[in-house]
Amino acid sequence: MEPILEPRDSAVLNRRSLIGRLRSSTHSMIVISGPAGAGKTTLVRTWARDEPQVRLLSISRHHNTAASLLNAVVEAVGGAPHQGDPDNMPVWLDQLARALAAAAFTPEQPCRLVLDGVEAVSDAQARQLLRDLVENVPPALQLIVTTRQRSPDWISRSRACGFVMSIKADELRLGPSEVQSLLGDNVHEDVQRFDGWALGVGLVAAVGGAEAEEAIRDFLRSEVMGRVTTEVRHLLYAVSIAGEVGPALAIHLTDNSAAGEVLARFAATTQFATVTEGPVFKLHPVLVKYLTDELATEQWESYAALRRRHADWLARQDRLDESIRLYIELGSGAEARAALLTHWQRCVLSGDAQIVRCALDHLPPEQLAADPRLCMVMAMVNIASGDMFEGQRWIDVAEAHEDMDMEPGLPVGVAIEVARRFVLALTTGSMPDGAVDHPLHGLWGAIFELSHGLCSVWSGEYAIAAARLRRAEVAARVSGDHLALVHALAGLALAQALDGDSHAIESAEEALTMAGRLSPGCGWTTANAFLALAVVHLSAGSKYRARAAANQALTSLRGVSGHLEQQTRVRALAILGTAEEEDERDTSARRQVLSSRERRVLTALSGPLTLREIADELCVSRNTVKSQVSSIFRKLGVHDRTAAVAAARSWTSDQQERGAHAVSVRHRPAGGRTRPE
Repeated sequence: MEPILEPRDSAVLNRRSLIGRLRSSTHSMIVISGPAGAGKTTLVRTWARDEPQVRLLSISRHHNTAASLLNAVVEAVGGAPHQGDPDNMPVWLDQLARALAAAAFTPEQPCRLVLDGVEAVSDAQARQLLRDLVENVPPALQLIVTTRQRSPDWISRSRACGFVMSIKADELRLGPSEVQSLLGDNVHEDVQRFDGWALGVGLVAAVGGAEAEEAIRDFLRSEVMGRVTTEVRHLLYAVSIAGEVGPALAIHLTDNSAAGEVLARFAATTQFATVTEGPVFKLHPVLVKYLTDELATEQWESYAALRRRHADWLARQDRLDESIRLYIELGSGAEARAALLTHWQRCVLSGDAQIVRCALDHLPPEQLAADPRLCMVMAMVNIASGDMFEGQRWIDVAEAHEDMDMEPGLPVGVAIEVARRFVLALTTGSMPDGAVDHPLHGLWGAIFELSHGLCSVWSGEYAIAAARLRRAEVAARVSGDHLALVHALAGLALAQALDGDSHAIESAEEALTMAGRLSPGCGWTTANAFLALAVVHLSAGSKYRARAAANQALTSLRGVSGHLEQQTRVRALAILGTAEEEDERDTSARRQVLSSRERRVLTALSGPLTLREIADELCVSRNTVKSQVSSIFRKLGVHDRTAAVAAARSWTSDQQERGAHAVSVRHRPAGGRTRPE
């Protein structure tokens, strides 16, 4: 049976809603089920203390016979011990009914008998007695049983007939307000790990944090870990390293192919584990702390081995920052560096450079600077994030160390040269003299072709640029380099747009679609795609779309190094300037076609006059003014008075001056109306 905690007063354990259900229920039987420590006993004792008609019987191993159980039930309701045969159901039921009547219990005011901990009854005859009692309960008696069993077989018939109300483990959990009510000023940072566990919170409230810890450990040792098999125990130790796992991780940690099934069965019988969609097996934080503490203090070698397995799993799942942190905590700097060098590319190339940056931050600075490969990783992280200055700085740090391979078959010196060319291409649009005399593949092949392709775009060699950018696209797709792929497609779109190729829009849209897979910090790679759209729209005479696309190109470069994609910025600004000049020419041409009367009306529209008042000022009819306004709107390409007024304000000063001589207005006195001079 679970430990009993006496609350300090009835308001301490705020169970008003559950106690209200117990008080108002008219069912002949109520079942409160949940694993050990769920709070069943605390609930019924809190209720019993305030309800005079409640009788509480704590079931123990001493009641594990039919005779002893029957005597205890009869005595609990106020009767004399039964001396007859427990198998003679009519006789003992009659004695029970008479005892209830003698105590003034009626069907309207029944005795509410709590049988607390009926899972202790395992004797076949005693269980049959419980079944008979449940199925023939006297009208003046209501049974409330607490049990660790989810559905005791001896109440199945009554449950099927709808005579049973159930309160289950999830309903026994404490909410935040209840925890606050129970602990008051004793709430501390560790209390959240109890996750609504009534016994744990109650222990802290009753004896304080330090003493409660030992009691909780004793409870978990006896009531949880002491009741599972060796297989389950080993699985729980392994899973506690991660806290929550899916079947694949459970198998990875334990080498047990049935781990998922075994853990699911354990979760079905305890409140200290749950299985959610995925499926994901999650241990209760209290049990995690108990298991990891025990592993770390008593089985350090197993603990370290399990954490290494978990770190390896995290690295394979692209959670490189968490993986490196675990390796460093274990004092395994060499394993941390090896994991970084093995897995960094997948994170960076998928646009998650920040994860690798966080992983690198876990390494001691001296270890980072001393390894040229790690310096190059840091350089590529900064380049992916658009910080060309920091990228170049880390390339320079790595330059002094060229006696090892960046990856199998690729010397660090070659990686340095390729990265340097890439930075130059992105910042200046130029390429240094000389060639890279080494076969390149994967990431390095993609950015090498991308560098040369971008430089060819800015030198006007569009056909060559398209060919190299196509090769960069292929290399990026093969290596899974989404970052280089977006950049290559964007560059290809720009080369096609500048060369008048009709496929430019298709390439640009594919680049923008692929960019949706990248992190926001890698948005700068789309700048050339927007610039390509701006070029296409401007060539088609769509100045508004061209202006919007050019602005998007500049916006995508906002927040990154000012040296990045300088050629793209210059070309986008040039398109904005061209569009503005064409707008001014169009506006000027429209103004020239306005008649003198229309110009007078347009100037008048800039003031506060209504159309009727403008007609009065100009000595014409209101319909004439309306007709002239419509003509002005049509000629200026606007649709409302505000836009027309904006056009009027853009006139040159001398035009405005001539218009002012044509019509002179001033504000009327109070009321906001106006009249002529």
